[in-house]
Amino acid sequence: MTFYKRIWKFIIKDVKNDNETKRASVIMRLFSLIICVYFALQIVMMGIGREWEGVIAGAVCFAGYMVAFYLTYQNRTRAAIMYTMLSTLAWVVLFIFLFGWDCGAQHFLFVLLIFFFVVSHASTKRKLCMVSILLMLRLILFGYTRENAPIIKLSETTTFFMQIINTVTIFALMTAIIMLFCQESLEMEWKLVVYNAKLREASRRDPLTKLFNRRAMVEYMEEQVDKLNRYGNWFNVAIGDIDFFKKVNDTYGHEAGDAVLIHVADLLSEYMKNKGCVGRWGGEEFLLVFKDINGEEAFIELEKIRSMVERMKVPYKDEEISVTMTFGLDEYNNNKPIDDTINSADQKLYIGKNTGRNKVIF
Repeated sequence: MTFYKRIWKFIIKDVKNDNETKRASVIMRLFSLIICVYFALQIVMMGIGREWEGVIAGAVCFAGYMVAFYLTYQNRTRAAIMYTMLSTLAWVVLFIFLFGWDCGAQHFLFVLLIFFFVVSHASTKRKLCMVSILLMLRLILFGYTRENAPIIKLSETTTFFMQIINTVTIFALMTAIIMLFCQESLEMEWKLVVYNAKLREASRRDPLTKLFNRRAMVEYMEEQVDKLNRYGNWFNVAIGDIDFFKKVNDTYGHEAGDAVLIHVADLLSEYMKNKGCVGRWGGEEFLLVFKDINGEEAFIELEKIRSMVERMKVPYKDEEISVTMTFGLDEYNNNKPIDDTINSADQKLYIGKNTGRNKVIF
C-alpha cells in the first residue's frame, strides 16, 4: 500500500460510536487538515514578512484545528464539529479586527455555512437560524471595518498572498465538503435504484425457472397490444403444458419434476430469444408470445419447439427423463380483448390434451 493510500485510509477510518456517522467524521477531518495547511502557509508567509503577530495567531489556530482533528478519532465528532464552528467564528472575527477586511477571513463564513449544513443533524429551523447569524456577523464585520482601521497593517505583498491562499483554501474546502457529501448521497441513491430494480425484476420472475411470471407476461402482452394498435404488428399467444407431468412427480419425485421444469424453461427461453417472450403461466404450463409473425408462422415455430422437447433428455440421478408438450395457439385480433385470446389458446390446449397430446392445435 502506497504512502498516500495509507493516509487516505487513516482519514476515512470509521467511527465506533453508533450515534455518529462516518461521513461527518471524514468531512470534519478533511476540513481540519485543509485549514491546518492554510495556517501553516500563513505562518510561513507572515514569518517571511516578519509580521510576528500573524505568526502567533496562525500558530494558535493551527494547534486548535489539530485538536479538532484528534477529537474525531476519540469518537467525539459532535464535540469536534461544535468546537470547529466556534473556533472558526472566533478566528474570523479576530483576523478582521487585527488585519482588516482585506485579509479575506470573512469569506470563510461561506464555507462554515456549507460545513454546518452537511455535518449537522439540526432541524431546518436551527439551520436557518445559523444562516441568519452568519449573515448578520458578516454585515457587522463589514460595517466595523468601514469605520475602523485594522489594528495591524499588513504589507501589500502579504495581503496579496493572503488573498491567494484564502482563495485556494476556500475552493479546496468547498470542493472537499461538497464532493464527500454528494458522493455518498449519489452512491446511496444509486444503490437504491439498483436495489429497487432487482426487487422489481424478482417480483416479475418465477423463482424456480427464472422465466417471467404471470403478471410480467400480462404486462408484456399489454405492450404488444399497444404496439399493434399503433403500428399494426402481429402477435400470437400460445399456452403449452407438459404432458403427464404428475406422473413424473409420482415416479421420480418432486425434485425430478423441478428439474424437468427447469430444462423445459431453459429450452423455451433460448428458442424464444428475438422471437417474443415466454413465461411460466402456472404449474407445468408455459405461455409463449410470438411477435411480428402471423398465426401460420407461429404454428411452424411451435412445431419446432414441440419436436425439440420430445427429443430432450432430462438427466436426473442415474435416469434420463423424457417428456412431451401440448400447445394451444391463437392469433390476437384487436377486435377482442387479450383475455379472449388467452382463453382461446387455453381451450385449444385442452383439445390437444383430449386428442392424444404431444401436438399443436391452432
